[in-house]
Amino acid sequence: MVPEKKASIGQVAATLFWAMCMIGKKGTWERDGVKITLGQAVVGGVIAGIVVIVALVMLVRLAVR
Repeated sequence: MVPEKKASIGQVAATLFWAMCMIGKKGTWERDGVKITLGQAVVGGVIAGIVVIVALVMLVRLAVR
């Protein structure tokens, strides 16, 4: 039995990006044979949330000027 590989930072970022856009195929990550751990998902989600909030604040500041 082959041990499961942990996902890389790029794979976690891509997965979270497409999950936030609600776009993706069912077997995409199963085919790659990597698993995103709960910790990776939580940290990635927090970082992605911060990036979205900062982008929205910047957009509002630009629109108000």
